Amino acid sequence: MMTSYPPTRGSSMAATDTSDTLATTLQSWLKVDSTSGQEKAFLELLEAELKEAGFSRIDRQEVAPGRYNLLARTERPARLLYSTHVDTVPPFLPVRREGDRIFGRGACDTKGGLLAMLQAAKRLLAAGERELGFLLVVGEEVDHCGAKKSVALSHLKEEGLERIILCEPTINRVVAAQKGMLKFTLETEGVAGHSAFVDRGTSAIHKLLDVLERMRRHDWPTDAILGPTTLNIGTIEGGVAANVFAPSARAQVLMRAVSPIEGLLRRVEELAGEEARVEGAVYNDPVFFDPPEGYEVATVPFNTDATYVSELAPVWLVGPGDIRVAHADHEHIDLSDLQAGIDLYTELGTLALRAQR
Repeated sequence: MMTSYPPTRGSSMAATDTSDTLATTLQSWLKVDSTSGQEKAFLELLEAELKEAGFSRIDRQEVAPGRYNLLARTERPARLLYSTHVDTVPPFLPVRREGDRIFGRGACDTKGGLLAMLQAAKRLLAAGERELGFLLVVGEEVDHCGAKKSVALSHLKEEGLERIILCEPTINRVVAAQKGMLKFTLETEGVAGHSAFVDRGTSAIHKLLDVLERMRRHDWPTDAILGPTTLNIGTIEGGVAANVFAPSARAQVLMRAVSPIEGLLRRVEELAGEEARVEGAVYNDPVFFDPPEGYEVATVPFNTDATYVSELAPVWLVGPGDIRVAHADHEHIDLSDLQAGIDLYTELGTLALRAQR
């Protein structure tokens, strides 16, 4: 069920963005393939857009050969940065408009939200605000490589950076907390043998199933804000034939965490015992935010770049669009959501810029 948007608070910066103009711009952006690892063409387009908007200082922060983050500012130090990732998941999708709904890969995750941020920034610039900018990163959909690299921009804190408004599709609700993530592989070993003779072999699959069942039945932590820890067994592999005890087996597991990962991983290893090895663990701790008063808030079960960019400044995580259609073959955003996002980003930007004056 869709959630209603926070009320617009009556900014003196009236909305001038027509639906047709927004639709045309977003469709042109969606036609540029920026699948993770192929972000350069879209970043070049954005660099031109940002310069035209009035962001005269634009720096490229190399992340990997041919890949970079984009930092855009005016002639003044940035106290506020609008931020999001520019990469999308595969596959690239045809772009189309159906009424007031725009379809395409990245429509809500996150090119629609980025367009809303740009329009909000233009309003702030027109109102005389200069201490704002953009931090656009690569690789969020795969390994957060751009956000991890952005932490090296510590000079931004020294120059007075006070707030980052980070875009993900949250139906324009400001996020109070996001779950952490723990992903790992369980590996077991057996002894191959004829399955008719139970004393001639040991099944690695049976071991793996026993460990997985212990993990499924375990009483994992629950948080008053984020709710329960969840566990998903994503893949299971093993065995050579139905009449042979499996010599090896493995499973990939992903947990959405509501407690510190260190203790969670330790418990996973205890439950694995001597039957299974826990390999290749990657993780992020849960993140708790400081949403402004008077706005509708939410919690989210998915990972974002907030884990990393929050090292530069406190984060407000919010954006137009619905994450439940992101990554789907019918990914889309409604123009009414986009317009509401522009209004909300304008309000939040104004609030952030005036907070310490």
